[in-house]
Amino acid sequence: MKNNAATPRTEITDMFGIRYPIICAPMFLVSTVSMVVSASEAGGMGTFPALNFRPAEKFLQAIKDIKAQTDKPFGINIIVQKSNKYQHKQIEYALEEKVPLLITSLGSPKETIRLAHQVGVKVFCDVVGLEHAQKVADLGADGLIAVSCGAGGHAGDISPFALIPLLKDKLNLPVIAAGSIVDGRGMAAAFSLGASAVYMGTRFIASREAEVSQEYKRAILKATCEDIVNTDRVDGFPGNFIRTPSLEKVGVAPGFLEMVLGRSKRIHRWISLSRAARALLVNPKRKASYKNVFSAGQGVGRIDKILSIAEIMQETVEQYFEIKSNLP
Repeated sequence: MKNNAATPRTEITDMFGIRYPIICAPMFLVSTVSMVVSASEAGGMGTFPALNFRPAEKFLQAIKDIKAQTDKPFGINIIVQKSNKYQHKQIEYALEEKVPLLITSLGSPKETIRLAHQVGVKVFCDVVGLEHAQKVADLGADGLIAVSCGAGGHAGDISPFALIPLLKDKLNLPVIAAGSIVDGRGMAAAFSLGASAVYMGTRFIASREAEVSQEYKRAILKATCEDIVNTDRVDGFPGNFIRTPSLEKVGVAPGFLEMVLGRSKRIHRWISLSRAARALLVNPKRKASYKNVFSAGQGVGRIDKILSIAEIMQETVEQYFEIKSNLP
């Protein structure tokens, strides 16, 4: 690595004692024990969604497997909302094992923060706007994941150029930037906006350690930003996916009934959260499967090769320093 002696030092690297302010983002049905270990061993931080390992006993075993293979920090994303029937056990096991970082999504993180702080565990919260960010800050969150538009999976709809500085100016918390960051250029931009680390998900799908199908990896390499479609037809929540024949079969536009009912925010929320509603409104012959519908962010257009997780991190940091030194 060209800048081996120089590493970006931020609030996040200091807080967790990691070399690089790069988080391998938690990805549903993508993040594995191997990916988490590789990312943490490479100097960043690996994370995974708790729901990748069910039931809760498998989740606990995944934590133990990671701890057996690395002594570096890692994180877990937990949905703290009633739709996740495993959440209480997931939180219990994560805190028993003193996982360094919990990342909460949906719902209120109040109880998670209270319990985590009793055992010295940090809690960062996914946020897509200032209102929710202010609420979790008031509850004692240790940091924020600024989920901007263009992120893979369930993304926000605010530009990172607006969201990150807004959160940094209004709230005295470290911010992790999420959304279309795949290299050192994205890292440099995120830091200039006030972020202290970057979330990279889609880039790590195109890694040797990612245990996804070759079809998925080829789709990542082939896609451009124009191929990313935002649709709620996959699982009821708006998300970013690669336009493929499989996605076309599911349909990328809302049905007539859903458009009519969705005019009411209250009913639209019910549709999004209710499994019964999703089953009613989605044609059973066109149900989506994450095995053939591929989540990705708009940064795919700048991904053109498969590398190891360590190589991706090294290249990202090298490019960051090169850009930093050449800025006017």
